[in-house]
Amino acid sequence: MMGRFKNKVVIVTGSSGGIGKAVIHAFAKEGAYVVLHGVNTERLNAAEKSLLEAGTPQSRILKVQGELTNDATHDRIINETIARFCKIDVLINNAGAYQKPGAASAIENFDYVFSTNVRAVFRLVELATPHLAKTKGNIINVSSIVGLAKNLEAGTESLVYAMTKAAVDRYTKNVNQSLMKKGVRINNINPGPFDSNFGTRGVGEVKKDTVVGNKDFMEKLMAKVIPAGRLGQPEELIPAFLLLADKKSSFITGSIWVIDGGLSTWAPEATDLKL
Repeated sequence: MMGRFKNKVVIVTGSSGGIGKAVIHAFAKEGAYVVLHGVNTERLNAAEKSLLEAGTPQSRILKVQGELTNDATHDRIINETIARFCKIDVLINNAGAYQKPGAASAIENFDYVFSTNVRAVFRLVELATPHLAKTKGNIINVSSIVGLAKNLEAGTESLVYAMTKAAVDRYTKNVNQSLMKKGVRINNINPGPFDSNFGTRGVGEVKKDTVVGNKDFMEKLMAKVIPAGRLGQPEELIPAFLLLADKKSSFITGSIWVIDGGLSTWAPEATDLKL
């Protein structure tokens, strides 16, 4: 198997579906050894099967299952990667949570989402950095445009989610200088609305009639407020991931790449308003 990432070792958290699955397939296709991570057993096994069916040998796949709210999962992702592949070239912190599954108080939800979206990113970077320094590797964090602009969804859950993404953006901007002294680059990709299972994963009936939980309403809304006129497809993010991870992008670090079909620049124009 040949490709621009031949024999590189790439970790993608939350890669059992949606954006993460598309990204891990792209790196595998380009010759990388890939570390597949997820929580749901069925989705994780299906993602592994899809990699095998696409031609990635079992010897180039490591599967790690576990909640990122648990330090043990962070440890396993890094330690098992080194034990199996002996190095790390790229860490992609893609996994995220919009809200805590099931019934939860506002503060319980806050703690869960911050643990998954911020603390796990911080700790995985901390654990991976010594290994990335050896390979002069890099990190890509998947953030969101809601870290930069107000979320269209009202409510405590959307507020907390946006706070976590703003925290990840600030983290990347602040830590890139110290990481670069070790030869490690770090960048963010901030997607807008993409067609994946993220919005409804673990939400169920609680969010059925909201922007996040109602796909039909979401698609109609996005057609109006995204200049591109539609939701994005996970595959449309792949070129950005591959470019940022490539050593040819050695001058790109501490950056925030917004990929949202123009949503964050949208505002009603005079012809859109009925006055």
